Amino acid sequence: MKFYKLFKPLKLKHLESSNRIVMPAMHLNLAKNGFIDKKLIDFYVERAKGGAGLLIIGGCYVDIYGKGLPSMIAVDDDKYLPKLTEFTNEVHAARDDVKICCQLYHGGAYAFPQIIGTTPIAPSAVYSKFSKTTPREMNLEDIKREQQAFADAAVRAKKAGFDAVEICANAGYLLDQFISPKTNKRTDKYGGELENRLRFPLETIEQIRTNIDDFILGYRISGDDFVPGSNTYKEKAIIAEELSKNLDYFNVTGGWHETKTPQLTMDVPEGCYTYLAENIKKHVKIPIFSSNRINNPELAEQVLMAGKADAICMGRALIADPFLPMKAKKGELRDIMNCVGCNQGCFDNVFRMMPVTCLRNARAGNEARTELKPLKQKKKIMIIGSGPGGLEAARIAAIRGHEVHIFEKDDKIGGLLNIIWVPPGRNEFKRMIENYTYWIQKYGIHTHLQSNVTIETVKEFNPDTIFYAAGSIPIKPPIKGIENNNVFWANDVFSGDAPIGKNNVIIGGGATGIELAIYISKFGTLSREAFDFLTFYKALEPDVALRMLHEGRNKVTVLEKLPKLGSALGKTTKWVLLDKCDALGINLLKNVDVTEIGIDYVNYTDANGRDQIINEVDYVYYATGVIPNEELANQIKDLGNIKIEKIGDARKPETVMEAVSRGYKIGNNE
Repeated sequence: MKFYKLFKPLKLKHLESSNRIVMPAMHLNLAKNGFIDKKLIDFYVERAKGGAGLLIIGGCYVDIYGKGLPSMIAVDDDKYLPKLTEFTNEVHAARDDVKICCQLYHGGAYAFPQIIGTTPIAPSAVYSKFSKTTPREMNLEDIKREQQAFADAAVRAKKAGFDAVEICANAGYLLDQFISPKTNKRTDKYGGELENRLRFPLETIEQIRTNIDDFILGYRISGDDFVPGSNTYKEKAIIAEELSKNLDYFNVTGGWHETKTPQLTMDVPEGCYTYLAENIKKHVKIPIFSSNRINNPELAEQVLMAGKADAICMGRALIADPFLPMKAKKGELRDIMNCVGCNQGCFDNVFRMMPVTCLRNARAGNEARTELKPLKQKKKIMIIGSGPGGLEAARIAAIRGHEVHIFEKDDKIGGLLNIIWVPPGRNEFKRMIENYTYWIQKYGIHTHLQSNVTIETVKEFNPDTIFYAAGSIPIKPPIKGIENNNVFWANDVFSGDAPIGKNNVIIGGGATGIELAIYISKFGTLSREAFDFLTFYKALEPDVALRMLHEGRNKVTVLEKLPKLGSALGKTTKWVLLDKCDALGINLLKNVDVTEIGIDYVNYTDANGRDQIINEVDYVYYATGVIPNEELANQIKDLGNIKIEKIGDARKPETVMEAVSRGYKIGNNE
């Protein structure tokens, strides 16, 4: 593919970025007590080397009232200047034409009292669903102080060697709180009509501009708050027009943290929010960045070519592969390690207050300590199983120079990846299989499919080392009737080896159980392609087609023994899936004990200890966990002369991210 726009320089007033790939500010949990840490420097040095044109760092809190999380970067005091300067010097030294922007952050009502040590401040004392607290209404003294804090922080960023500053005014943070009628209930000159609600951000921008002269000043804006009672894309276009006078660019993203419209999860169609950037671009004369779910260079080029934006923000994509820009420019598109939008190592870790990592890229957030080690001795490595952990171990071992052989019992690689991508909204996991298929060819990895490995196979092959990634076996719960012909393992539905009925019961409400419930409920619904075809040709009324597209066709009841649903699902994904279950009418029951499965019924004890029955049941599925498949591993250990390393579920039940991380480590240590 040819790139006509993506690698064309981007002009921001007097500043020129080498291309139109922007890494937006993302909280990484890598700062310590406000100071930039070496790991954070290493993280951005890697992205600078990878070829992105502009790196936006942050959020960086402008004062204690604005602090969002303990490990955020601080720009509220001169004591942070030496580390900030060290950061810009090292990143600029990594690539002299990379540009670095400091994002100025203030959480307002989104700040947590336990983190800032006092009551948060906001335009009005409106309860925040995000921080679970009611902030103190800002008085005029507060307003002047916080505006000055923004201006002072911008000056520090300039002194520290940044090339630009960006105001973080999206996602429901302080400036957005002033602009929104939902959170601004003031009756003075800072509240009421839009003209007054815009006064705080306009004054803040003007004060920053006065202090930094012609230094580049950008503004991160929500293109639509996606919150009832707040500003929509229609108002945001007017707002952007009013704010643009003293700005050099708009960085357009999606909605507030508390929106019920998914913004970043895997089921959000790629590029579906580019209309927000296009909407604002029509109303202003400064460059526009487009954000949210633009994870590959081909789509980025299309957005630019269509004139929807002037630059593209690629955050998670550059966590997954820092060298995506360089690879795309060289035409090495198949070599890009694609982000799959899982959020497990990035946004889920933010909410767990843990450092960033990545399901695809085990080096993310720990670049210095995970560099590939030089090979001391070439070995013949046998990998039993081709799930994500085994495939990553194979890739790394082969890159380092080992002779690598994968033995897989099925007729294709991927293991559970072939199951994981099947549920609705999880299809991007399929990209992992596509990536590894290419790398197997590129690095000359020997693949032996339909190979049911026995101890005799191992003896005959005689490897130096074995990476054992043979996966797991399902736990069949000790329930009366579990052996009935109408009972199946959950994964057999995804692989097409189990039937689906009109009335179905799932035992187990963890990640697999919830995804299975959605899959079964929607099984047989109108496809998106059919919807588009039938409505375009007016063969079906749009409202009827919409019902056929979205309604649940099959009845599903989920019976979970624990008091919580969706265990192992990350915070950013769980609420989306549970909301889908709600919308589809799936019956989710917690604290229940299944006592018997009959030919057409299921008996259980509910949370109050009462006996209940579900009648006219077609099929029952169990999603009650797995245990390591270790029989062969034990036999190999008994041989005593072959080193063996377990990876993934073969070691203990693990997430894909954990399996990939261990696969990288094992492949790099051998």
